[in-house]
Amino acid sequence: MLRVREWIKFYTLVPLIGAVLAHATPPILISVGVIFFCVIGYGFVINNYFDIEIDRRHTQKVMLGKNPLSTGKVTKKGTFMLMSLLLAIPIALSCFLSPIGLLFTGLSIAFFTLYSMRYIRLKERLIVDIITHGLMFGVFPFLAGFTLAGGVLNTLTLLIASLFMIVGCGALLTHQINDYEEDLGNSSTTVVRVGQKRGWMMLLFFVLLSIANLELIAHCTDVGIMFHGGAFAYLIAYPLYTCRVELQGVINNHSCAE
Repeated sequence: MLRVREWIKFYTLVPLIGAVLAHATPPILISVGVIFFCVIGYGFVINNYFDIEIDRRHTQKVMLGKNPLSTGKVTKKGTFMLMSLLLAIPIALSCFLSPIGLLFTGLSIAFFTLYSMRYIRLKERLIVDIITHGLMFGVFPFLAGFTLAGGVLNTLTLLIASLFMIVGCGALLTHQINDYEEDLGNSSTTVVRVGQKRGWMMLLFFVLLSIANLELIAHCTDVGIMFHGGAFAYLIAYPLYTCRVELQGVINNHSCAE
């Protein structure tokens, strides 16, 4: 239900980077890691909870067993208890660390809930789904990690937070581009509404925007050539690698047309 493999390599790093930049001690760093392991896990569990019917029609998700609730392997009651536990732990820990950190942690939880909740479902609202994804996986976790560790917000911190937001927006676009065929007729994502071609154009826009943001950060502070070059390469490589199958299909179709 937590679908840990889908996010452990990236999304948990965002709040931890914020904590490191605020010079967090090892106990604080561990606490931030536990808090956002629970928060992000909650986000995926509540998504499963409200996506039961959609996921039953999603062939790939059924094959991979991404939503045990939709296949009857777990119960709604058990899922609700799991969500309650995943909420109680981060809220309790955040209360001990920082009021501002608690605020950003709470905002992350709130947007995870609104993203999937029936009748609101920000995940099915044009463009809003993209922005919400950037907020709940980028801005709020980074600022939460930074403030939970006692950091004081400044212009540079907000610039870095905005970079994570842009990357979070692009991450959802790559997911929607990859799932376009499966989502068509089952879910009303931005890429389904605007079409896959426009989805690629939007992804390109966010990649260019992230590079511009990185260059602004580099201009404002001495980040070092190794970090600058590595971040630049990542911003280009991540969407290409994530969408490699779909991109190869586009290239093949273009070659056949010629």
